[in-house]
Amino acid sequence: MTKIVRMESILTAPWTVHILFAAVRLRVFTILSDRDLSAEQIASECGAVPKFIKALLDACVSMGLLQSRHGFYANSSFGKEHLIEGSACYVGDLVNLQYEEFPRWYHLHDLTLGREIPAADDSPKDSEAYRTFIRAINNLGMLGEADALKDAVDLTDRREMVDVGGGSGLYSVVLCRANRQLRSTILDRKETLAIAEEIIASHGERERITLREADFMKDSFGQDIDLVLLSDVVYDQQTAAPVLQRARECLREGGLLVIRGYYSDPEGAPSLFGALFVFNELVFDPSREVLTLPMLRRRVADAGFRIMRASPLTERSSVVVATR
Repeated sequence: MTKIVRMESILTAPWTVHILFAAVRLRVFTILSDRDLSAEQIASECGAVPKFIKALLDACVSMGLLQSRHGFYANSSFGKEHLIEGSACYVGDLVNLQYEEFPRWYHLHDLTLGREIPAADDSPKDSEAYRTFIRAINNLGMLGEADALKDAVDLTDRREMVDVGGGSGLYSVVLCRANRQLRSTILDRKETLAIAEEIIASHGERERITLREADFMKDSFGQDIDLVLLSDVVYDQQTAAPVLQRARECLREGGLLVIRGYYSDPEGAPSLFGALFVFNELVFDPSREVLTLPMLRRRVADAGFRIMRASPLTERSSVVVATR
């Protein structure tokens, strides 16, 4: 199906994204919450220059992020749903992550020409930047990804799950909540588990979720497991083989493997998010061999699994379901 390209949207994209970056970092939407405030009041609360805040607010109105009436500003329905800190579908952590990552994209031209580009900054895992990264992935999961996975797989007869590289723990929370017989063990690094502890506790599902420090590229996933979940884990050739091998070793006969992620599919329906995600992975590590959905299917089959499903999960993501 041919997509309609709107020239104005493309030409103004660099401006709008930086306006969004600034508004989120200034906490404009959270400051407003359910209030109506003037530009001067907002400038005072976020410590900004009134002239620039006024221009920023007017731009946000034109973008549909805010509303304006009689010189006062308020959140639009979109702003209330997605940009107020603490809201269920908050995406501000993802916006902040993209702000931090944006300078890497300046090297895209050089990258495509095969020129050497500066190495990506490998920040410490306990840094605030890493917290933003984990919470950003959680933001995406809250935008229907976790609920879609819950609806896509039948876990009625599954009792023991290993959530490999479980990140924020959101997928374990949602799957355990939907399947009361299910227990989950999240395997991840110590720094990640500390963040997951906070997020899982906020959802009230801590009793049936165990956190275990592990290096999923080296350590065993367990024994006689019913279900292995690999969400946002298998994205490149180097990771795929050892992770899939460990997944097969820990599963009982008939055990289920579920892989969820953002993959491009050159042979199927095009996914804008999947295609852009691939580029983002390459921009940060040009040496990576990023997997497409057809490549992932082949790796899963080569690892000895029988594929039951490999298809889009949402408009952004795909899911592969296979049995041992």
